Amino acid sequence: MAKILVIENERIAARDLSEILNELGHDVVGIAANFDDAVALAIEHKPELALIDIHIDGQRDGVALAGELREEHSMALAFISSHADHNTVTQASATRPNGYLVKPFDKSSVDALVSTALSNFVSSQARVNQEQLADARASSGLGLSKPQSAEIVEYIEKHMDQPIKIDQLADQLGMGKNTFAKRFQTSFGVSPYQYLIEQRIDEAKRLLRNTAWPIAEIALSVGFSNQAHFTTSFKQAVRVTPYSYRKSMR
Repeated sequence: MAKILVIENERIAARDLSEILNELGHDVVGIAANFDDAVALAIEHKPELALIDIHIDGQRDGVALAGELREEHSMALAFISSHADHNTVTQASATRPNGYLVKPFDKSSVDALVSTALSNFVSSQARVNQEQLADARASSGLGLSKPQSAEIVEYIEKHMDQPIKIDQLADQLGMGKNTFAKRFQTSFGVSPYQYLIEQRIDEAKRLLRNTAWPIAEIALSVGFSNQAHFTTSFKQAVRVTPYSYRKSMR
């Protein structure tokens, strides 16, 4: 399972969270109550995930800590806080966290948060790698050019709620299906089909976080034929159901 760093200044909450994480099979590499101790533990143990309370001891809060860890270390970040007001959430969102859980928490909500945060981090790193790969291969002339890649991405975003076939994407660039598929794979590092699924799942995550739409409606809005197909695909990608993901974000 995952190596997790807990940053929490309330002793009882830190203990309860650590016990839950241990029960779930994770390795709690340390508990910190302030900015400096958290950074030191991150350097020493290189955790895969940091669970951060926004209000910690010292002058620098959990938001500042998340910004530091985001810039200097490669790990997933998630906030656990008793505050869900607009200002707090806005400040926390600026650090691009991979998850957010409002106290009080229980075993199921912590499990969902950890799975979601780790999955979101992997997805975000994959997108960065894809962009870097696309830039390098576009320059080499082996894949799609930057304008071609941008056109395909825009087309997918505009038609997210519709079935999209590889032939349609190839036609956008005036290419044969096989040529397009090879060049797309070269540029993006994944097949057009896999990229479509990833984009649909990412958009579904955004809607689950930011809207109160029924899950069935979200499924249709991101191009899945029904809720059952959407739930299966979402759980394969994110490791939790859409319902559990939404719950962990509230």
